[in-house]
Amino acid sequence: MVVKSIVKGTYIGKSVKRKHDIKFLTGKSVYINDIHIPGMLYCAYLGSPYAHAKIKSIDTSEALKLKGVKMILTGSDCVKHLDPLPVTIDFSKPPFNWHWRTVKAYPIATDKVRFVGEPVAAVIAEDPYIAEDALELIKVDYEPLPAVSDVRKAMEKGAPLLYEEWGDNIQSRFTVKGGNVEEAFKGADRVIKFRYREARHSGFPIEPRGCVSIYDGKADTLLHYSNTQAPLLARQYMAKALRMLESNIRIISADVGGGFGNKLNWGFEVVPALASKLTGKPVKWFENRRENFMTQPHNRDYIWEAEVAVKKDGTIIGYKAKLIVDVGVEGTNRGSGCGCGIVGALYSVGPLKYLEGAEVEVFNVVTNKSFFCAYRGYGKDFGARFTGRAFYYVSRELGIPVEEVIRRNVLQPGDYPFKTILGPHYDSANFPELLKKALNKYSEYNKKKKDIIVKGKLAGVGITAWVEPSGAAVPWCIYYGIEGGARISILPEGGVKIYTDITDIGQGSESTYAQVVADILGVKMDEIRVIEGDSDITGAGPWSSRGATYGISGLVKAARILRERVLKTVANMWGVSPDELDIEESVVYKKDEPSKRISIYDVARNIYFWPGARFVMPQDLLEKGETVFDVQVSWFSPITARDPGAVYTTHVTGVDVALVEIDPETGVSRVVEYYTAHDCGKLINPSVVEAQLHGGVAQGIGGSLYEELVYDENGQLLNPTYMDYLIPTATEVPNIIVDHIESPSPFTEIGSKGMGEGGPISAQSAIMGAIEDALSQYNIIIEEAPVTPDKLIKLIKGKK
Repeated sequence: MVVKSIVKGTYIGKSVKRKHDIKFLTGKSVYINDIHIPGMLYCAYLGSPYAHAKIKSIDTSEALKLKGVKMILTGSDCVKHLDPLPVTIDFSKPPFNWHWRTVKAYPIATDKVRFVGEPVAAVIAEDPYIAEDALELIKVDYEPLPAVSDVRKAMEKGAPLLYEEWGDNIQSRFTVKGGNVEEAFKGADRVIKFRYREARHSGFPIEPRGCVSIYDGKADTLLHYSNTQAPLLARQYMAKALRMLESNIRIISADVGGGFGNKLNWGFEVVPALASKLTGKPVKWFENRRENFMTQPHNRDYIWEAEVAVKKDGTIIGYKAKLIVDVGVEGTNRGSGCGCGIVGALYSVGPLKYLEGAEVEVFNVVTNKSFFCAYRGYGKDFGARFTGRAFYYVSRELGIPVEEVIRRNVLQPGDYPFKTILGPHYDSANFPELLKKALNKYSEYNKKKKDIIVKGKLAGVGITAWVEPSGAAVPWCIYYGIEGGARISILPEGGVKIYTDITDIGQGSESTYAQVVADILGVKMDEIRVIEGDSDITGAGPWSSRGATYGISGLVKAARILRERVLKTVANMWGVSPDELDIEESVVYKKDEPSKRISIYDVARNIYFWPGARFVMPQDLLEKGETVFDVQVSWFSPITARDPGAVYTTHVTGVDVALVEIDPETGVSRVVEYYTAHDCGKLINPSVVEAQLHGGVAQGIGGSLYEELVYDENGQLLNPTYMDYLIPTATEVPNIIVDHIESPSPFTEIGSKGMGEGGPISAQSAIMGAIEDALSQYNIIIEEAPVTPDKLIKLIKGKK
């Protein structure tokens, strides 16, 4: 596929101010907790204090006596009125037939609880305070059971079982393999072993999860306001659980307040919807921050164990690895986290060119922790950590500078499109150019490092090269499908409406979409209104950085069709060829006679309202019976349509450099400065891209140095507040420099690529490398993140 040219360049590639920022800056945004409806009831969950226990009985009689309490729902009510929570991801069926288990789960526990905070009852009351008071009056008789919170212990024979019918705690187990692994190891000069673990953490959006459900009993319809990032997927999920037709449910996203993948789960929203059905009243649920910590989806929490086959010059030619993922209570029904292991295995290849064989065995293991779902990476980060760490181990073992190891292993521009040994198709990149830019900064940071050391601190510089797959389509999965939807309308009284399935969750799609359509259609950007966040708009929504792949490609396709129709219609009116016309600033004009012009809105008014419009419209459009100035399209990825195993359409690349200083007395690490040479194909709005990277690097710093959800041996979360769960603030986030190059994708309409997960994917490898460089005098190897001060002091003392 050849990247098609862009009609105009007025907006695309420019750092246009984001359209939607005004409402946030002026306080006109509408979040879920801003929605108030007369007569609305409130839902509050009673969570289990135990990580693992049988529910012997629940007594709600005293709570029901409390004035203002309308209803209390338990697990038995869910069984009566609901179907089990749908399975969102399942690879037990052909063509895979993997060892892959799913669970029968309800939004409220029925027989036993499996993590702290799991709902055992829901109070529906006239106000949230009454609901909270009622929770304290519910008496639950538990029979505590042994819990397991260590993934290694969960895999042992005789470990406490979360699901007795399984016989063990392995939710899924499979192997991803390509090439000839045995021959690769036979041809190796060295085999290097390494291990790496990243602790459990997650994204914590500014606004926790919440919803408002309004059921109409007469029409059997549900209007559901949510802060989900994917309304259509939510509608599919809730329709199955509520035993309703999808056509009778409409889900609208309020301002999301941060997504990160954390809002791709809907089990907690089913109960308010059920309560609205049963009471006939609107019902709101909005979790508090402690509930958010304990019961929202978690991520990361994995272990790599690897053997890497290398040549003496540092070329990596093969590897065998084991990836163990702690998916908490499960990762298929409440959230789709089990898929992270698949992506992590497939993308362990990273930017490596010379692989002859690779094999990854994946174990998704259940423990008594909250469930597993997406968090800005979805296994892509697992894969990037693998190659990022491999570069450093090879460098250390062979005595070759790490930057040289990277240079000798990465793909070259002439290699693309490139099918990796494990299956993914890479679309385009230019690693030599990225490395050239990054090495200039690497040299500069090494000079700055010396200045820091003179002041009595330890300092180091780290570098990594990475690949971010984006624009996913999972042909074997009903929820995470292969279609993107777009619609554009020219309105007769002026203005253009864009309808997109990509909800703006902070990534700036409202602005970038308007930029693209304005350029291609030839209208003013401020005349465009973007409609999003509605399940009535077809398409899977924003996950896995689909916005610049699916969302933009769909709109580009629609805008081109609409532009062609406008030009055809005006050409028919004037008796000229469409090639003689152009559109600019919402006006159609004759190229060789610019004074002959007409507003596209005047043309639209004629088409919509003038009885003689059939004399204006082209005959071929009349015969098709199409609405001339309203176009709706579906966009499918050409690469996944050709090879369903490819999954990701585009691949963003980068080379990152981090400068870190460490106080050897306290063990406190600080990222002094951070640089990324970045390539996301055709740039639409550089400032939006840079903002995404700044936020992503901040989250990467959090996972590297601060963030860890700590569970004790009884499955109790020990740090469920911001007092004891640390995230980087403005003080901890350094100056972040972004350098751009453009390698347009041949698989999208204008060469753009989704890039929303690059920072969290890349930052940790660069920071770990910098910390090891700072500690080079101690010959310390970093085997787990985050590198907190206490861990660092222990490492230094151990070497001293």
